[in-house]
Amino acid sequence: MSNFNSRQRKVIYGICIVLLLGPIVYLGFPAEQNVASGETSSGLGKLARMRQEYDLGEATLGKVDPSSSAMNLVLLGLRGPAASVLHLKAIEYQEKKQWAKLRATVDSIILLQPHYVQIWKFQGWNLAYNVSREWDKVDDRFYWVKEGIKFLKLGTERNQTIPILFHNVGEVITTKMGVSDEKKFFRVFFRQDPDPKFESSPGQSGPDPAINEEGKDSYLVAHDWFVRANEKDENDGLIGVKGMTHVFFRQGPAKSLLSYAEARSKEGIFEGHQAAWDAGYRAWMEDYGNHIFLGLDDKKYKLVCSEDELKTLAEENGITVAAQRNLWARNLDMVNFRFWRDLANVEKDPISLDVHKTIYEAKQAYIQGKGFDQFDKESGTTTPSEAEALLELAMTRWLAARDKYPVMFEDGRYVEEALLVVQYWQAIHQQNAKPVPTEYPLKSLWESNADKHLEMEREFLRETRSRKL
Repeated sequence: MSNFNSRQRKVIYGICIVLLLGPIVYLGFPAEQNVASGETSSGLGKLARMRQEYDLGEATLGKVDPSSSAMNLVLLGLRGPAASVLHLKAIEYQEKKQWAKLRATVDSIILLQPHYVQIWKFQGWNLAYNVSREWDKVDDRFYWVKEGIKFLKLGTERNQTIPILFHNVGEVITTKMGVSDEKKFFRVFFRQDPDPKFESSPGQSGPDPAINEEGKDSYLVAHDWFVRANEKDENDGLIGVKGMTHVFFRQGPAKSLLSYAEARSKEGIFEGHQAAWDAGYRAWMEDYGNHIFLGLDDKKYKLVCSEDELKTLAEENGITVAAQRNLWARNLDMVNFRFWRDLANVEKDPISLDVHKTIYEAKQAYIQGKGFDQFDKESGTTTPSEAEALLELAMTRWLAARDKYPVMFEDGRYVEEALLVVQYWQAIHQQNAKPVPTEYPLKSLWESNADKHLEMEREFLRETRSRKL
């Protein structure tokens, strides 16, 4: 360039600028759209088409008030600060219980930053948990739980390569329908929505298709979302699972099937009991248990692992077999793998089905007013009530199951189940004005768990609110 004078250099610079401008215009030109099909119709707009194909475009300015400070920031190209302002407004509307403005503001935030995963996670959780609890009626709470689920679903549509969002949909459905204080109502509402617009016929309501299109059990819908999350994880890797330990992330499908089987048992649905537990057991052992995970320092391990597999993985990891065994054992303990394996194995046994079924029938007999003894005037004899007979049979069957599975029946859920049987049995004696026998099948269990008596009394009162007299 030292051989050219100033004028010549300027001409060369101008020519270079023109030459470079061509590819920039070609690549950056807006994609032409076919009105009928919506597809691009020319070679121009290559980058625009790629943004559409990989869902990376953020062309919208969002539904922001044109006179607001947020819009001023948007017009200056400051999407992040604008979204922050809207976040503050959303919190203000939530505190003031201005729900319509809250929802509109949240919609504006996601239009401004559709690929910012934390927005979807936080606001979905916020709607389903924080906003829903502000309402008194269970129906209204369920509406806002649905809003949270729908919000997260929209996030999955806008971020197809982020597995954690798919997992979060399943997680919210699982916890709100199966664990929350309103679970008794929410599990019914999930299939029979209380909103009149979902009434299929007089007195018959169907599900909200936006969250339960096929009208399935909540745990099965959650299972489908967890499966999709794992499929996304297989295709897109760990990049979309940040913030959650991978071994916990992958257990979603199996855990939802186990929870489904457990919920059916508690609700008195015993048809297909063993098949439901068997499906959960196989998913836990064969699918989840055989997945290869990365532990500390990226060392590979499996949850279901034979001695030969331990040796193979130790060799691949470049560590001793003892170190591999320690890695395996630590992760087994972390996810409580053995407990869920053993629980499913016990529940597949018909002896467990007999226990649960007898306990459920005994409780129903008491609630339906079948807990009163029958006195025969002619013979002068008293026949114990149907509920009392069933409760005593339940105690006997529980002891038989404990003898077969002594370790598992030391678990809290089985112990509390038995203690509650004793609570019912004692209540029957009190209402029939007869003394509680000094000896009965579960006496030692009852006396050794005195610290749980008050809890059992509260649970008994909760379960028997609708009792017939």
